[in-house]
Amino acid sequence: MALCAAALLPGSALAASAVGPTVSEFGTGLTSGVSLWGITPGPDGNLWFTEESHNAVGRITPGAVITEFSAGFPLGSPRGIVTGPDGNLWVAMAGGNGGIARVTKTGVVTEFDALTAGDPEDVAVGPDGNLWYVDSAADLIGRITPDGSITEFTDGLSAGAGPTGITKGPDGALWFTESSAGKIGRITTAGVITEFSNNISGSSQPTDIVKGPDGNLWFTMGGSNGSIGRITPSGSVIEFSDGLSLLSVPREIAAGPDGNLWFTESGIPGKIGRITTSGDITEYSTGLLSILSPWSIAAGPDGNMWFTGNNVSGQIGRITLPPLVRDLAADQLDVTSARLRGRVRPNSQATEYHFEYGTTEAYGQSTPTTYAGSSYDLLTVLASVDGLAPGTQYHFRLVATNDAGQTEGPDRVFETAAAPAGAAGSVPAAVQPQFAKSVVVEPEGVVAIKRPGGRWQPLSSDAELPMGALVDTRLGHVALSSRGCRGGTQTGNFGGGVFAVRQPRSGCGRVDLYLRGGSFKGCPRPGLRHRRHGGRSASASASASRAKRVRKLWGRDHGGRFRSHGRHSHATVRGTRWLTADRCDGTLTRVTNGSVAVRDLTRHRTVVVRAGRSYLAKSR
Repeated sequence: MALCAAALLPGSALAASAVGPTVSEFGTGLTSGVSLWGITPGPDGNLWFTEESHNAVGRITPGAVITEFSAGFPLGSPRGIVTGPDGNLWVAMAGGNGGIARVTKTGVVTEFDALTAGDPEDVAVGPDGNLWYVDSAADLIGRITPDGSITEFTDGLSAGAGPTGITKGPDGALWFTESSAGKIGRITTAGVITEFSNNISGSSQPTDIVKGPDGNLWFTMGGSNGSIGRITPSGSVIEFSDGLSLLSVPREIAAGPDGNLWFTESGIPGKIGRITTSGDITEYSTGLLSILSPWSIAAGPDGNMWFTGNNVSGQIGRITLPPLVRDLAADQLDVTSARLRGRVRPNSQATEYHFEYGTTEAYGQSTPTTYAGSSYDLLTVLASVDGLAPGTQYHFRLVATNDAGQTEGPDRVFETAAAPAGAAGSVPAAVQPQFAKSVVVEPEGVVAIKRPGGRWQPLSSDAELPMGALVDTRLGHVALSSRGCRGGTQTGNFGGGVFAVRQPRSGCGRVDLYLRGGSFKGCPRPGLRHRRHGGRSASASASASRAKRVRKLWGRDHGGRFRSHGRHSHATVRGTRWLTADRCDGTLTRVTNGSVAVRDLTRHRTVVVRAGRSYLAKSR
């Protein structure tokens, strides 16, 4: 059976094993002791945030470069922030008598005083092209046009409502939270207010609200033990709390690019929460160190979620998301072959993908793992499968993995064409491997081979290679088939590096792959790595130099017998997916599926490395 896969982008690499969404914190460029509030995607491909205690706004790029803008905020205490329909940033100002500020992409500020003294807290773009805001102190809903004309609305709003969050709804109106009154409000663009309180727990303190991907409104409740609420456009409310820590104090909420809702938990120590549209809640705290009180949250331009820290000193946080997967119908259907298709968005992390397929939804077969890059683009990915049965229905799905997790696409089906009459036996015999003499490789991508005594040459179709041949898969991968001493065959998929092939008779079918190529001349000598540099940064630089990767090879098989050899260890697989990388400081083995027996040639011991783990056989 021949397999080939390709992503429509250049390059090839290996994504690390999935470890789950993790947080990174960024503070370089922030004023010391600052307390942050709101955050929003900006009109310039960056994120913009407010510094409540510093009377400033800031901009952070997807690469975490921070710039602050503090001139022109006499009102002070900037809180909620949103990108307006005019391409500027609009900020709710709670200082002084309150107001709304307009900020250009270059940081030029214009402030508009509120008509009634108060504390505007949040601002949103309305369906009418104006900005709408809530004032928790003045108990009102405000509307401001892009040219700064303000109108205030109070009719229909409960006394002491304390509105704190506002968003554009799916029904042409705006929806807001009433923290003090424990209600959810709705206001039309004409200013007609309706309140909903049925099934909202007392003392729940609804705080922030957002339109969900399911067409409902989702809101946080920071009172009591905390919960997440969902209200339909008709006003039906359901609360969710299973999976929330006690006293978590959910604060703000945003729709994620993964089809879920993400929210902050401001109760110290803080967490980041995710809730699916069916109400399943998961909390994350890995990487949260300096941010004790996560506050506002927004989807970033890189496919991840970004949030602010309200404690002093606050920082900007980012939590990574698994890749996005979209299904497409299979095409190029033939009697024994088909092309599987799908779409993957890596979410700015190194991402791999493969297709699973078979005659049932249990699948049972998969295409080689292929690198999808680390962009935020939604990429079309393809994989051709051969050796299928004529006139048969097959199931398939796309699976993508990055460090944040694995995403499995929906099941799709296709059917191969029926075999034409008299076609039996017309297919030419495939090239076959010979035990201890040759293997068969099926290339995908850019692959080159070098037979013993020969020269490098490109490989574009299946080929039989003698033992000792070199295979260059740095820009592609191969399906390598071999025959055992008792006649059976096995196939493994390998890529990302240069390797030599051997099959010793004593191994009775085991295939040995030796990493080749690369230069170790730039590696520091172990005895000199601390003598030439001083200080922590120099030591970190030396450590990074020692960890420099010189060459690598990743592999995947289904119960075969393969062994990959680095300089300081070799790994014998047990039906798995793994990476062998020669670095300056030793040979690293990383396992993403199954397990590998690693023989450390320096310490003369064998270590079993299981999925999600790695082992470094140090050079000295």
